[in-house]
Amino acid sequence: MTRRPTLARTWDRFVASDPGLLRLMAGLRTVTAIGLALAVLALLGTDVTRMVAGAMAAMVSTFAIREKTVRGQAVTLALGLPVALAAVSLGALLHSRVVLGDLFFIALIFGAVYSRRFGDRGTALGLIGFQIYFVSLFVNATVDQLPRLFGTLAISFASSAVARFALVPETPQRVLGRLREAFRARLAQLVTAQTRLLDAPPEELDDLLDDLRRHTARLHEAALMIQGRLEDGTRDESTAALIQRRVADAEVAAERLGMLLLNARSAERADTLTLHLPGAPVPAHG
Repeated sequence: MTRRPTLARTWDRFVASDPGLLRLMAGLRTVTAIGLALAVLALLGTDVTRMVAGAMAAMVSTFAIREKTVRGQAVTLALGLPVALAAVSLGALLHSRVVLGDLFFIALIFGAVYSRRFGDRGTALGLIGFQIYFVSLFVNATVDQLPRLFGTLAISFASSAVARFALVPETPQRVLGRLREAFRARLAQLVTAQTRLLDAPPEELDDLLDDLRRHTARLHEAALMIQGRLEDGTRDESTAALIQRRVADAEVAAERLGMLLLNARSAERADTLTLHLPGAPVPAHG
C-alpha cells in the first residue's frame, strides 16, 4: 500500500522539475534522430567523417527547432535543409580561401544572431546555417565531396523528421496537459512548504522562507509556461480563458494561504513581499 504513494510522490517531483517534460522530450528526440541517422549511414557504408557530419546535422536540425505547432515545425525543418545545403556548399567553396572564409564566417555569426529577431523560425534557420557551415570546416569539406555530403545531410534531416513526427511525437495539446500536471505538482510542493511554517522554530524561519520563496517562484514559472501554450494547446478561446482563470485562482489562493499561515505564527502582520523577495522583512515570532 505504501509503494504506490511513494511512486506517485517520486513522479510528482520529476514532473515538477521539468514542466511539460520539455527537456526530456527534446533530449529523446535529439538522441533518437542522431541514432537513426548513424544507423542509416552505417548501413550505407558511410565513412567516419561523413558519419560525424551526419550526426551533427541530425542534432542541430532537431534541437534548433522550437516552434510550438507541428505545422510550424515541419515548415522550419523543410526550410532548414536548403539552408544547410547552402551552408555546406559555401564552406566547401571557401575551403582553400582562408581569409575570405574567415570573413564570411564572421558575417555568418552576425547573421545567425541577427536572425533571432525573426522569431523561432529565424532563430532555428540561423543556427542551422551556422552549425552546418562549422561542420563543413570541421570535416574539411571540398567541392568534390559535395554530392556525398548533400546525401548525408538529406538523411540527417529525414532522420530528424522521423524522430520528431513519428517516433517521439509531440502536440501542443499534450504539452499543455503535461504543463498543467506540473503546475499541480508544484502547487502541492508549495502547500507542503507552507504547512511547515506552523511548527517551525524561530531559528529555522529564514531557511523555510527561502524555501517558500523558491517554490512560489517555481509555481509562477509554471503558470507563465501554461499561459504561453494556451493559444495553440486549446480548442477555443473559452477553454483557454477557463484554464487561465483556474491557474490564476490557484496562484492567488496559494499566496493567501501562505500569508494566513505566516500571520498565524507572527506577532505582527506580514508583508506580501516576504513571500517573494529575498531579504524582505520577516515578522517577529508571536
